[in-house]
Amino acid sequence: MTRSALSCIAVTLAVTLVACTGPVLLFERGPMNGPVVERTGNSSVEIRWPQSFSSESVAIFGGVDPEQIDLSTPLAISNRRSVELTEKDDVEINVRRRVYFELVPVDGGDPVVVAERRLPLSCCDNFRDLGGYRTADGRRVRWNRLYRANDLSKLSRQDFEYLSQLEVNLVCDFRSDRERLRKPDRMIEATTPQLNLAVDQMGVDPTEIQEKIRTGGMVALGIERTMLDAYRAFVTQHSDQWAAMFERIAHEENLPTLVHCTAGKDRTGFASALVLLALGVPVETVFDDYLLTNYYRQNFMRFVLRWAPLYSLFRTDPDDLLPLLLAKREYLQASIDTMVENFGSIDGYLEVGLGLTPDKRAQLASLLLSPPR
Repeated sequence: MTRSALSCIAVTLAVTLVACTGPVLLFERGPMNGPVVERTGNSSVEIRWPQSFSSESVAIFGGVDPEQIDLSTPLAISNRRSVELTEKDDVEINVRRRVYFELVPVDGGDPVVVAERRLPLSCCDNFRDLGGYRTADGRRVRWNRLYRANDLSKLSRQDFEYLSQLEVNLVCDFRSDRERLRKPDRMIEATTPQLNLAVDQMGVDPTEIQEKIRTGGMVALGIERTMLDAYRAFVTQHSDQWAAMFERIAHEENLPTLVHCTAGKDRTGFASALVLLALGVPVETVFDDYLLTNYYRQNFMRFVLRWAPLYSLFRTDPDDLLPLLLAKREYLQASIDTMVENFGSIDGYLEVGLGLTPDKRAQLASLLLSPPR
């Protein structure tokens, strides 16, 4: 047997070993505090709701505009706390059309509009709608007003067709200049304005990280410290970028707005948390949204953790990559603790650090929240 053949066998065995025995993560969604929509196939979705939403039957209506859903004929009525809908149910449930559902409890409870939180894109696994979250005063964040996402450089033609329905009017890009040069955005529409709000996340430049993985230079404890420092720096060093974001989204002509970075986890996660907090969404709900990245990106994380040893010739332990890949509650908590330490409270940071006066927050709420019932 030739040396070349032996080399091929060795590589094949290594690939098989890594693929079969590498660490596997499994992230469950957080507790279901209200109705949720999950895609189950190209032409089907499952709608689920907890007993706290309705202990009796629920009528489900659908439409392509979250604020003008036809309530004349329900798509389904069920008392089983879950329904699977397909294209056969008189609504375009497929990967080409955004659909919203209004759930109306027959016992007279408050109706609610829901939709898929993660959009069914083929080349962007963390593109999410921030709509539907309940505020402390009982209002809801409006759907199709604010989106969050990760890398937009590889959007497919089918992705473009789907996203064109959203009519995004502004993209806020938090990537560094180097990141943007390496992977320019494929714009959703050629005319969509883009606001570059570079946030250099200390110690986690993608090129440097890739080299550390290759050479075995990743150490879990050091990476975790770096991430905590980065989240503290979001508050102390990058307030101008967040303030500029708020200035834009407080105007109707800039909505819907999309905020994104490379992974859609840290900078985008922090920016999204700020908006939800400014709207009065409870802190625990904000954490739930932040941690959803782990659920939606678990396939990507599985891939990285399985292939990193082979890429580094087994110099990198997959466990050392976890602090970099995961959205961890401790990270966002470090940001919140820094707000409290420097400004007395979250509200203090929003007002003094970002210039969000009560009047400006009221203006933001008028645009991003449903009217009080």
